[in-house]
Formats: sequence, C-alpha cells, structure tokens
Amino acid sequence: MPQPQRLNTPSVAEAVASQLRSRILDGDLVDGSELPPEATLLAQFPVSRPSLREAFRILETEGLITVRRGKRGGILITHPQPAGAAYHVGLLLHSRHTSLADLADARNLVEPLTAEQAARRRNHRRIGRELSALTREAEEQLEDGLKFTELSTQFHHHLVMSAGNETLQILVGVIEGLWNTQELTWAASAVVEGQYPAIALRREVVRAHLRISDAIEQGDADEALRLTRAHLKATSRFVASSGGEVRVLDEHGGRRQVPVRVITHG
Repeated sequence: MPQPQRLNTPSVAEAVASQLRSRILDGDLVDGSELPPEATLLAQFPVSRPSLREAFRILETEGLITVRRGKRGGILITHPQPAGAAYHVGLLLHSRHTSLADLADARNLVEPLTAEQAARRRNHRRIGRELSALTREAEEQLEDGLKFTELSTQFHHHLVMSAGNETLQILVGVIEGLWNTQELTWAASAVVEGQYPAIALRREVVRAHLRISDAIEQGDADEALRLTRAHLKATSRFVASSGGEVRVLDEHGGRRQVPVRVITHG
C-alpha cells in the first residue's frame, strides 16, 4: 500500500491560506478586525511557523489581510473592495496600452444600462431626486472647473450604484471608477493649461444631468437610457480626444486614486 504523500511547505501554506480565505470571505473573520494571534492559529492549524507565515504572505498578496509591523504589530482583516478590483483592472489596461477612447467606448456601452435599471426600480423617484440634488451641487461650482468635475463624477458614480443589481453595480462601477480617475487627471491639467471647457458647455452638462434625473424620477427607462447614452457620447470626447492611454500610475510610479465604492439603495 503506497504511503501518503507528505505535503511540502508551499502546499501546507496554501491549504492554511485556503481555510483562512474562506473564513474571511464568508464573514467569519470580520473586516477591520485582527486575525487571532500566531500562537492561537498554530494551535488551530498543526503546521510549522514558516508555513503559517507563508500563508499570511499569500493572503497579503491577495489583499485579504494587512500585516502591521513594529510595536503595534498585528494582522488586520481586509475584505475585498471594488476599488481594489478597479485598480487591478486598471493595471491590466495600463499594461496593454489601452486607449482612453477604448475605455470611453466601454463606459458608453454599459453605464446607460444602469440608468435604465434605476428608472425601473421601485424607489426610482427617490433616486431621481438624489441625482438632481447632486446636479444642483455641481451647478453651484460652475466657476471652479476641477470642483465641478469632481461633483459631476459623483453624479455618475451615484447613477451606477443605483442600478439595483449588485453584480452590475460592481462591474460597471469598476469601469466608472477607472474613467473618473482619468477624467479628474484631465481636468486638473486642463484647468492649469486654460483648456477646460467653457461655462456654456458646463451648463449643458448640468442640463443633461437634470434631464437624466427627471427621466429616472418619472420611471421612463427608455428615455433614461437614451439621454445617458447621448450625454456620455458628447462629454467623453473631451478626455479621450487627447489620444492618451489609460494610466493608473502617475509619472513617478505612484498609485492614482480609483474612486469606486458600492452604495446599496433600499
């Protein structure tokens, strides 16, 4: 009878990482809490200390734990976040030299679907009013191009997160978050260079946002989709016209902020 094959250290580490990963994703280990002390885990998992620490390295690479070193050391649980997914998708697009026009096309295809779904929701009136309120905030900042852009991206973020389908919200939210990063970078440069669109064009953005908000508030899904598609086509050209590529790292190799989070509407 053949003897059982002895697991080598990497296999043992992967097995421990797999069990801890399941506990994190299932919510048994709460986001933001500390992982049990090493001595406790060694009692739970009869493995060597090097194998346990290799399991930690695996989970840290996956972004599921954060290892704090020093006097206040410990291991924090970090549940997966949409911003992390957006960042890694951004790295992939960055590495493939994906054009801003390509990202704009993807956004223009999928974001209107979230407006359509928002208009079909039972609480579509409240969603429409919330979007209108965000638009009014942006309207108060017409003179400040960068602030106006920041508030306008909040409108689109809120629109995406109002779809009512969590999978759609996350997937489109990744694209929206990546686009917002590119748009905010463009806006900062355009303001400095005096190339930011004129006030008249900013007012047109406000009018478009209000029309989309009204269509959603009225529950007109077809109109919400049509208006959103037309608006994105009209405005994305400002960012994409430079012919640049998607970038999630700045010129110094630092990470840019990818603003993605999930809001659940009741």
